[in-house]
Amino acid sequence: MLRLHHTIPMCNRDSHGDELARSATEFIVGLMAMYTQVYAQFSEARERTAEGRAAALYSSLIADLSQLNFADADDRRAFPPTLHSILARHGLFGLTTPGEHGGLALPLQEAINLISATASFDVSAASTLVIHNFLALPCIQAAPHVPEQKHIIWGATRGDLCAFALTEPGAGSAPRHIEASALMREDKVRISGRKIWIGLADWARWIVCFARASEPDAKGRLVGVLVDRQATGLKVTHEHRTLGLRGIIQNTLEFHDVEVPRSYVLSRDQDGWSAAASSMNRGRVGVAAMGLGALERAIQVAASYASHRRLGKLRMIENSYIEQLFGQMVLRREVVKAMLAASCRLVSAQGAPNVHLASATKVLSSEWCGLVADQCVQLLGGRGYDEGAPLAKIYRDARILRIFEGPTEALLSHLGRCLLSKATRDEVADLFRSVGAASVHAAAIEELSGLNETDGAVLIYAGWLTTLGLAKAVMSAGCFSASDCTAAAADLVSSELATLRTRAPARQSVEVRNRASRTLTTFLEDAAWSIRSPVLTDDYLRLVQYV
Repeated sequence: MLRLHHTIPMCNRDSHGDELARSATEFIVGLMAMYTQVYAQFSEARERTAEGRAAALYSSLIADLSQLNFADADDRRAFPPTLHSILARHGLFGLTTPGEHGGLALPLQEAINLISATASFDVSAASTLVIHNFLALPCIQAAPHVPEQKHIIWGATRGDLCAFALTEPGAGSAPRHIEASALMREDKVRISGRKIWIGLADWARWIVCFARASEPDAKGRLVGVLVDRQATGLKVTHEHRTLGLRGIIQNTLEFHDVEVPRSYVLSRDQDGWSAAASSMNRGRVGVAAMGLGALERAIQVAASYASHRRLGKLRMIENSYIEQLFGQMVLRREVVKAMLAASCRLVSAQGAPNVHLASATKVLSSEWCGLVADQCVQLLGGRGYDEGAPLAKIYRDARILRIFEGPTEALLSHLGRCLLSKATRDEVADLFRSVGAASVHAAAIEELSGLNETDGAVLIYAGWLTTLGLAKAVMSAGCFSASDCTAAAADLVSSELATLRTRAPARQSVEVRNRASRTLTTFLEDAAWSIRSPVLTDDYLRLVQYV
């Protein structure tokens, strides 16, 4: 630290003293200005260094991923053999992990950019990064009491994969219905139960498992437990053959009295749901980033085809209808990018994205990624449906994004409930105010007044109002997007809102609701003969294990 080497003598308040005081003041002000300038230059240089590091990492990763054959990996239902080592070499298994634990310590926005870039090559690979970095690893990082925690995290950043085991056959990801039990002893925990669709399970070194505590003082609270993949009694039984995400392994896990030290309970004596919810909130931002990467690649592939394919005398891309279609695709991409930027910037004091904005971003990204992928397949015609073209793979992979980390309907229902509930209405209002859209929130509340707040259709509608209202606010704010088509993207969202309002739920009488129920009952009775045919037996449908 610089010091003043000349002292300022104490003197009486005469003219000489006043002049000396003024000189001293001017000197100090000048010194502070110099400090400010030097610090600003230092900060600028540090930011440029960080940006340069991120840009170099981004370019190097793209170069390496470009050399891999993800199409063959999709057919084999296994990653390219060198993918894991490439991701580990670039440090992508410690995206936001602090440097002292071996991570890259990237800001959330830069981590999101890398996930999107990876998803543009393969959504399965990006899913690996999201599960490891955003779901499982934060739970371990938040538990410093775990023995050798630093060693575990260091290994994780070097490629020891971590899985996140929450989903169950009869519960999905709903915590109140989880049946896996954790018998709490003084020094041990015994886990019993079954988990399904657990990404990375058979490749993982560590598994973050959530179970219902069973002990006199537990009161059925949820606990998160760190389990060694090699623990006695833990069996990987079934590999799920999913529609998409064929490169990543997803398994059923059977816990048969698996014992782990009590110190491996991540949540200690607290309810573990808060840790799970926080991770899933980060996961939603990660899923939105995956959707952005897949959406961008789909547009790129379709535009390349349309630039060469001719329709009569014109190239396909010169057709006015197709021009407009591509224009809308690009605007949707701009909205998703801006929503992700807002989610990365608006974080809580704990560094986690705002839960309502993260949910809305995930809904919009996953829904629009699916829409754009479908439109691009249609533009390519039979070629789009051919497995030899990359769009077929993108189309299949994109479908899971509307389900991962909360299905669209569940998230919309939750957003709608938060908008209408007195307990959470202020939280949502604060979010709208933070993006300069308090009037949008007030208008939504006014529009929904008088409707049944427990009606499922009303909640879904309110969720869409929240999602599109936030998207419009983010685009109108202008600070989350540097694109020159921000205004056009805001107009697109306004158009989506106008279309939504044409489907606003009205008050439904009991008779109308009963009529819908009778319609379904009639259909099931009429179709019973085909459902009982040998082709559509329970065994063929294979639903028994999930119901």
